[in-house]
Amino acid sequence: MTPDDQQSPDPQFSDQSQSKRISRDTLLLLGALSFLILAVALTFLFTPGGQPGEEAGVPTEELTTIPDPAYPVVSPTPDQGAYPSPGQPTSPVGGFDPSYPYPMPAVPTGDPALETTATPDDAVGVVPPSLSPTDAAYPGPVLQDPTPPLPGYPGPAGGQPTPVTGYPGPAGEGTPPPMPTLALTPIVPTAVPPPVVQPPPVVQPTAVPQPTAVPQPTAVPQPTAVPSPPDEAPAPPVVPVDPPAPTALPLPTETPGPPPPPPFDVVSGNVRWSRAESPIVVERDLQVAPGSELVIEAGVEVRLAPGVSIFVDGGQLLALGQPGQPVRFVGSTGARWSGIFGQPNSFVVLEHTEVRGGGLGGTVMALERSQLTVRSSRFTDNGGSILLTDTRLEMRDSEVTGNDMPFGPALEASFGRGNFVTLTNNRFGGNRLSEGAPQVRVSNRSTFETLNLALEGNLIRGGAPNLQLTTNGPLLGTVGCNALIGDAQGFGLRTQTPQVDPNGVPPMRLRIENNYIDEHVPPIIPVYLRYGLGRGATSEVLLDMRNNWWGSDTGPYEPEANPLGRGDSVGVNILYAPWLTAPPSCVPPQ
Repeated sequence: MTPDDQQSPDPQFSDQSQSKRISRDTLLLLGALSFLILAVALTFLFTPGGQPGEEAGVPTEELTTIPDPAYPVVSPTPDQGAYPSPGQPTSPVGGFDPSYPYPMPAVPTGDPALETTATPDDAVGVVPPSLSPTDAAYPGPVLQDPTPPLPGYPGPAGGQPTPVTGYPGPAGEGTPPPMPTLALTPIVPTAVPPPVVQPPPVVQPTAVPQPTAVPQPTAVPQPTAVPSPPDEAPAPPVVPVDPPAPTALPLPTETPGPPPPPPFDVVSGNVRWSRAESPIVVERDLQVAPGSELVIEAGVEVRLAPGVSIFVDGGQLLALGQPGQPVRFVGSTGARWSGIFGQPNSFVVLEHTEVRGGGLGGTVMALERSQLTVRSSRFTDNGGSILLTDTRLEMRDSEVTGNDMPFGPALEASFGRGNFVTLTNNRFGGNRLSEGAPQVRVSNRSTFETLNLALEGNLIRGGAPNLQLTTNGPLLGTVGCNALIGDAQGFGLRTQTPQVDPNGVPPMRLRIENNYIDEHVPPIIPVYLRYGLGRGATSEVLLDMRNNWWGSDTGPYEPEANPLGRGDSVGVNILYAPWLTAPPSCVPPQ
C-alpha cells in the first residue's frame, strides 16, 4: 500500500464524521431558533390585549428567517412535510387536505434523522430523545398547542366544539377572527406560565385566543351551557324554597288580671272551723300567720291533699275534740299528706285528736322552740315520727302506734337549753323502726342546764332500748311506773361527759323506780340463753335503779353481785338492790 493509499480516508469513517458534524450544527441552529421563539412567545403573552403588534399600531406581516451564510440551507423535500403556502392547509397527518381549515406547521430541518416536533404540554420537562444517526426512524409526536384548551373548545384528541358568539360554526356561519400570520417553528419552552382564568362566566369573542388546531366536526353540536372556570367549583343547584306561609296575627287578648294567689292559704286573725263546715278540704299548704289563731271544733274532719302541710308560724293551732267527737287530720286520697310543723314561738294543742295518713317526708309532726300539748290523742298509720327541738312537751293518755319510722325513734325530744318533758299514761308500740332505734328518746345536749323529766305510767313496747336517755348535763325528775317490755333492751342511759360524785353516790337526782322491766331478748351467751335473761338496763354512769321489777323475785342477773338472779340483767354501773319481788301495781296493763 502506497502512502497515498494510507492517507486516503475511509468512506465509512468520512460519512460518520460528516453526519456527526451536521448533527452538531443542527443543534446550534435549533438553539438559536428556540431562543427566538421564546422571545416572541413572551412578547405574545405579556402584550396587553389582542395580537402581537396591535398595541404599537404596526401591521402584522409574515416574518421570514434569513439563513445564516455560515450554515447550509437544506431545502425540505415533499416527504418531510414542506411548509404550506397560504391557502394550502395541511392536516395533522401530513399532506394537503382541503377539508382541514387550519395549517399544522411542521419542523423543517432538511435531515430526516433530525426531524423533531413540539411535544404536548403534559410532556414539558421531558428530555428529548438522542439525536444520533441510529434515531433516524423516530417519527416524533404530532405537534400540539402548549396552551391548554379553553372552556368550550375541544382538546387535541378531538371532541365537539361548543359554539361561541362570533365564532364560525360547522356550516361556516360568521367570519372567523383574523389568525396570526407568523409562521414559526413551535418549540416547547422550559416553563409555561399558567393560563389566566377570567372571572366573567361568559367569554367574549375578542378576548378568546383562537386555537391552533380544531378538527372538522362530524355532527352539528348541540348548544350547551357555558361551564364554570376550571379553578372554581360548580355552584350548587338552587333549590326552590316555598315562601313561608303567612302567620296569623295574634288575636287581641284581654287585660291580664291580678297575679295568681300564693301557693298556700293563710289564716290571719282568729279563725274557727265548726262542725257544720266539716269536712274541710285543704288543697294547698296552710299557714297560721304569726299572732293568729286557728280553732278546730270537736267532730271536724280536716282532709289534706297529697303532700300538703300545715305550718304554724308563730301562731296557735287548737284542735279541741271531745270524747266520741274527735278532730281528725286525714288524707283526702290514698296518698300521704306531709305533716304539722311549728315554727319558733308557736303553740299547738291536740285534744281528742286523730292524726292519720301523714308523714310523707318521714316526719308527721315537728316543732322548734315552741310548746306542744297532746291529750287523749292518737297517731297511727303515718309514715314518720314526732320530732321536737327545744319544745316543751306535755303528752298524756295518748297513743303512738302502728307507724312506719324510716329513721330515728317514734318520739324524739331534744333540748339544748333545759326544759320540761312530761309523758304520762301513754302507749308506744307496734311501730316499725330502723335497726337499733329506740321507741322513745329524750336528750339533754346542755352541759350545765338541767332537763326536768316526768315520765310515769307509760307502756313502751319494742325498740333498742324501749326508753333511752342521753345527756351531757344534769337530769332531774322521775322515771316511774313505766312498763318497758320486749325487744333487745329495756332502759338505757348514755352520756359523752362522765359525771362522778365525790361522795360515791349517783351524780344525778333522778329517781328510776317502780318500773316493770321484762321480756327482753337475751344475748347469744350460754347462761343468758339458758335462763332467758335479757338486758334489763345499762348505763354509762352510776345510776340509782332500786325498787324495780326485773321479771323475777330473785332479782336481776348480775354475774358477780347476784349470779343467782333470774330476772333481766343489769350493768355494772347500776344500783339495783333492793328490788321488787312482785310487779308494781301502778304500771299500765300490758
